[in-house]
Amino acid sequence: MNVPLPEPLSVVNGLDEETRTNASYFFDNRRRGSPDEGVLQQTIAGAAFLQTPTERHLVTSGRAMLFTHDEPSAYGYPPEATELYRQRYITFRLAALRSWFDRLRAEFGPVLRMSADGEASAVLEEIFRLFRVRGFRDRFEQSELLHRLLIALYREQVAAAQTRDPVEFGYHYLRDHFRSPLNLKEISDLCGVSREHFIRGFGKRYGEPPGEMLRRLRLEQAHRMLRATQMPVQDVATACGFADANTFCRAYRLKYGATPGASRRS
Repeated sequence: MNVPLPEPLSVVNGLDEETRTNASYFFDNRRRGSPDEGVLQQTIAGAAFLQTPTERHLVTSGRAMLFTHDEPSAYGYPPEATELYRQRYITFRLAALRSWFDRLRAEFGPVLRMSADGEASAVLEEIFRLFRVRGFRDRFEQSELLHRLLIALYREQVAAAQTRDPVEFGYHYLRDHFRSPLNLKEISDLCGVSREHFIRGFGKRYGEPPGEMLRRLRLEQAHRMLRATQMPVQDVATACGFADANTFCRAYRLKYGATPGASRRS
């Protein structure tokens, strides 16, 4: 018997813009709908609150809340507020975007930066435009735009960390650019802190020094490339950020107990 495969495509379930003026605007997400339905709600003016089991967040202009239906959270118009709350929201089936959605909330929390003139807002505006005129070519375009929306949100959080939390910014920058020929002095300069401060803060927070993480990410990528391609060892070394093949081969043998060539043959 054929087992049906899970649906990989995310599609828009609904979207709208609303203005609220009093505390009658309140929703409890428990048992509201499907746990596979994600919601992004961006504040345009005023503020809303998002109550999670551990914290109450104020979601002001330039920020957005991420939640799912059927989770223990609630949101609404703050009782202490005195100005109107204007927002736009989009609900969508998570499907294959679940990992991105969960990662955003795990790394940055349920309330994210989302500036009106940022990339994420521009993508959301495009989704609104196409949805309203029934202009999507197909489900694939919907899924592609929703994917771009979450990636743009992720980029915006990382960029904000450069001034808010230089060590966190360096962590994300290192993960995103480890294949480039970077060194720790260049990364710490980008973060706006000294090399020593960056190394000390990074190791304390993430459990390994940044140099070791950089080497590990490069070696893991090289290991995958050796198994999946027939690229020359020198080209693999260059593609993964190593200065030369000799440096790469020494580091590879130390980690995996074999030369790159022997590992490829095994």
